[in-house]
Amino acid sequence: MSIVPAFNPTTGASGGPASGGGGPAPSAPSRVTLADLNFKDMATAGALSVGSHTLAFQSSDTTVGVDWTQFSGGNATVTPTNTDGLVLDGGTDTSSGNTISFDVDPLFASYTVSDVRSKRYAFHVVITGLSYPSANNSLIFVGLNRGNVTTHNSGNARMFWAEDAGDGANEEIRSRKNTNSSALQRTQTIKTSRVITLILTDGQMIEAMDTAGTSIPVPTPGHADNIVCGGESLGLGSDAPTYQANGVRLFVCSGDTADFTIERLFVETF
Repeated sequence: MSIVPAFNPTTGASGGPASGGGGPAPSAPSRVTLADLNFKDMATAGALSVGSHTLAFQSSDTTVGVDWTQFSGGNATVTPTNTDGLVLDGGTDTSSGNTISFDVDPLFASYTVSDVRSKRYAFHVVITGLSYPSANNSLIFVGLNRGNVTTHNSGNARMFWAEDAGDGANEEIRSRKNTNSSALQRTQTIKTSRVITLILTDGQMIEAMDTAGTSIPVPTPGHADNIVCGGESLGLGSDAPTYQANGVRLFVCSGDTADFTIERLFVETF
């Protein structure tokens, strides 16, 4: 389908983006909504089998392609549920990962080299009901990968990582690329409801915001609290940004039995 974003610079209102029944876009003069998928408005129902699927919404004709993958004996389920969202039950295997990958760039009216070099992209994922059943083990990844890779552990997957700290109250925050992780960045109180915002600069560099609650935050690149997920190198004269040349995917992974619900995916430029 053809999607043409519209933006009113006087009111800050956005209209015309890919919309899956999401709420109103946050207001700011330079922010333009590209996609707003409200997973509490699902027409698709029932647990997804491993493989590729197309999710549909009740309040619009927007669809989004997703891939559901289980790793290392994972037996989690993800179930689109109207009024709730994408309900992810992390299963029982305490040494596995289960990943849902969203093919997001087909939702944008344009996603060219010029686009990614002239503006930043913010990918907001609203998570609720997060719990860590396996102490000092359960975790969640939220990240980006190039558009032709559906996993969280290969290609150019860069991600925010939150993991149970083992004390029933706190979680540890790191970043990760494929299977390599950063040092511990901080320890904080568990955020059971949160918005993970991935900020993409020049189609290459990714940093993450972690905001409590469910309201879409104002993207703030370079903030001291942001988690740097890093970026890929480009050769001299390259005209193929890593997270543009083959499109871009957003993924969410339940590791080691983590449970949560994905309520909304909101993408904007600024």
